[in-house]
Amino acid sequence: MAGTASKLLGRAKNVRWLALYETARMVYGHGRRVWDNLEPVERERIGALVRKSKGRRANLSDGERNELWTLIKKAATG
Repeated sequence: MAGTASKLLGRAKNVRWLALYETARMVYGHGRRVWDNLEPVERERIGALVRKSKGRRANLSDGERNELWTLIKKAATG
């Protein structure tokens, strides 16, 4: 039973990460309107973090993941 719970938790983390990653890619690549909500240095930072991650959460530190979340929220909400 504990193994099943940990597998589900791992899947939930992966889904959340995939949502963040795909949103970041959208903002970085195509979201001109939301992209303009960010300062140039913030845009560069999103690009650097997305490239560094290579689509894998483990390639970013906890601090970098939090920073990416913050930047994506700012881009999406203005």
